Amino acid sequence: MNKFIQGIGASPGIILGEAYLLERFKVRLPQKRIKSDQVEEEVKRYLKGIQESRNQLMEIKDKILDLHVRRHSFILDVHLMILDDQMLIQDTVDLIRKKKINAEWALDLTLEKLDTAFKAIEDEYLRERQSDLRYVSARIFRNLLGKKHDDITKIKGKVIVVAHDLSPADALQMNLKHVAGFITDIGGKVSHTAILSRSLGIPAVVGLQTATSLINGGDLLIINGETGEVVINPTQEVSQSFLKRKRRIRSMQREILRYASLPAETRDGIRIHLQANIEMVEEISSAKAHGAEGIGLYRTEILYLNRKELPTEEEHYQTYRQLAERIYPASATIRTLDIGGDKFLPDYSRNNEMNPAMGLRAIRFSIKEIDIFKTQLKGILRASVYGKLRILFPMISGIEEIRQAKTILQEVKRSLTKARVPFDPRIEIGAMIEVPSASITADILAREVDFFSIGTNDLIQYALAIDRINEHVSYLYEPLHPAILRIIRGVVQSAHEVGIPVAICGEMAAEPAYALILLGLGLDDFSMNPISIPKVKKVLRMSKLEEARPFVEKIFQFKTASEIERYVRNWMAQRFPKDFIEYPTAEDLRA
Repeated sequence: MNKFIQGIGASPGIILGEAYLLERFKVRLPQKRIKSDQVEEEVKRYLKGIQESRNQLMEIKDKILDLHVRRHSFILDVHLMILDDQMLIQDTVDLIRKKKINAEWALDLTLEKLDTAFKAIEDEYLRERQSDLRYVSARIFRNLLGKKHDDITKIKGKVIVVAHDLSPADALQMNLKHVAGFITDIGGKVSHTAILSRSLGIPAVVGLQTATSLINGGDLLIINGETGEVVINPTQEVSQSFLKRKRRIRSMQREILRYASLPAETRDGIRIHLQANIEMVEEISSAKAHGAEGIGLYRTEILYLNRKELPTEEEHYQTYRQLAERIYPASATIRTLDIGGDKFLPDYSRNNEMNPAMGLRAIRFSIKEIDIFKTQLKGILRASVYGKLRILFPMISGIEEIRQAKTILQEVKRSLTKARVPFDPRIEIGAMIEVPSASITADILAREVDFFSIGTNDLIQYALAIDRINEHVSYLYEPLHPAILRIIRGVVQSAHEVGIPVAICGEMAAEPAYALILLGLGLDDFSMNPISIPKVKKVLRMSKLEEARPFVEKIFQFKTASEIERYVRNWMAQRFPKDFIEYPTAEDLRA
């Protein structure tokens, strides 16, 4: 009774229900040498496994009848794209022929190479896309081995689904009327399970590591999708405590959603633009539903991943045109490629860097590989006539990079003008401030661009010299560290002195408890995951700039991040008692 386990809160909400254990035993992959006269037959068997996987995903997609769920079926398109990926297909076929090995072994070797590339990706969101490759390959392996896929459409009752991992195909097949919550052993806040759960409003906890070994089917569970707590077979006293909190949270959530359609304007008339971070055009409907006033960060990396050929100018153009048209009359800020060539170009993958996070990536890669950069810029410029687009250059470290990027952009503009291709000649360009050198020279950079966007995720990591995915030092990842707050204040002051706006697009923007800090620091735009927008909007609409400024000044008197965090949480709980509930921890409940 009362077994507490801690994971990562992925989708808010508290739920009590029975466990439904989705058992996915890992299939053993045979490794066999084959004879020369068996090679082509083995290639055919592999291609048949690919086609069967493709047919299954198409069937799953076609059977989704719930319109609310169907809006998220675009995630399956990513899996279908992977199944069409020539690297996955051709490299495996080449291995079968060259090494004379069975399809399962060849595919496993191909995946090892792709896994290595994914593990080197610094960006947490993009690194989590490795899970898509894992889901697709597991389906191919099962088809090659003749293993049945679980029929999860027949879940009965109202259950909490417990799994080692859940693919989007799993989640989209389920009758969500029978699903109260999700918990998984692996995954993070930006895994597809987490994103889908948040979009569908289903509480979820991920990254529990041992959930499937500790939980039996039919166990009574409590999950708190906000704090990441899970209680196995709770006592009545603990159940009542959680249910009491659930009622209070549900009341708060109903009220918060009323703010989605309202402007983010403080009580003393200061207007803040709350925008959404997305990576696919299909996410725009969710962004609008949660009150986004535009797209503050459109990630373009998905266009380059899981494929052998580079995206064409036409692919870029069609994608960005849809973005511009669907978000109009609001604007969309497109971040140019923010990874290195080792993630999608075979030649680069042979030269692994010792420290890819600080190597040839983002704007550095784009400036070196000008043709790839120009192709993307042409697509953006051509699409700019269909709405309000802005260009954001990532990982800027100094003025030379900005000037080089601007020079290349001007060359692209001249070529389009010469070819009489229309584009917006006044399209705005911005710099991501996520490298300490850029923040220190923000006064110089501000004269070169139309806006700044502070990427706090990388900025915190670089400024504090920590790796937030390393469990030994992740505790040092502190958004309210005095150094980070001083950096943000300095960047905002430098930008405003020359009259350009500043946005913030990291996880800090999505934290309602930090909203008054960012307001007091003078940020103009906040960009975040769509589900966080109503919460942040409510805090801003109940606040005044005249109270945020002294609040921030007080914060600067503290010397440590823990002191600041404690002060902020207590102050916000007193200022907004209905919105910032002091959640008891698992330790409090045990006591």
